[in-house]
Amino acid sequence: MNQESDRRMWSTTLRRLNALVEALLKRGMPNTMTVRELQLVFRQQGIYPVRDDPQYCVPALPDAFFTYHSAQNVVDLETIIWQTCQYAVRTLTRRRPELANDDLTPLIYDGIRIWVDFLFIDQSARDIRGELTVLPRLLESARAHFVLGTKPLMRAWCCYEIALFNQHLVSVDVPRFPGVMGAQLRSFIAPTRSFHLGWERTETTEPDDKTFIGERIATAFPGGFDGFNNIMAQANSVAVLPFDESGVWSTPGADENLLHAVEAWYARGRTA
Repeated sequence: MNQESDRRMWSTTLRRLNALVEALLKRGMPNTMTVRELQLVFRQQGIYPVRDDPQYCVPALPDAFFTYHSAQNVVDLETIIWQTCQYAVRTLTRRRPELANDDLTPLIYDGIRIWVDFLFIDQSARDIRGELTVLPRLLESARAHFVLGTKPLMRAWCCYEIALFNQHLVSVDVPRFPGVMGAQLRSFIAPTRSFHLGWERTETTEPDDKTFIGERIATAFPGGFDGFNNIMAQANSVAVLPFDESGVWSTPGADENLLHAVEAWYARGRTA
């Protein structure tokens, strides 16, 4: 893979994302605009942010992948990502209290490479599904995965992203996958009452996409749909738990995964 030529594999940072959203607001974007509406504007105007506004991007693989439904408000999404980056850094200071008095603002704003689809997927492409073939590589390379908003567990593409992040972290025996039911969810799931009610009840904007995604889950996820359904049952369990600013409910696997990730991001910043 040539990261320089394939800008779908690039990333942004919280500081750059904030600057982009501010620029969009100055250009006339209403603060009520959803990601879907913004994607439509990009398509109509032939705008591809990572190509046309590369100053908001970083030519490097992402650290953290953010999954969300396109009905999510753009400004709210930026705020949630900011809160998520803060939470990630708090996991570091809980583990290493000697850092509690250090200024970790640079880590929050510049040290975590972020991937959000409206920046890196060309909405003017003739084949959007073809654009999304990059998802397996992105989610395999990402160190952390956050599922935001109230609808993702009902959307087939969002569930596919959960499957992609977790499938390479699942360790099972072959060929009968006897250990698959012990696979632990590594994604962080935002609180929601819109649960995953089975693959047959997930939704896509394009009906053919659901068949396309389902085939890939069945063939690539360890244990097929049995393994995938186990992961989604855990996602439902986490999503129903209460949430407040003092804590995030997650699985031990997600906590451990994020701790290792933020340790690596902090160390990278110290050696840069």
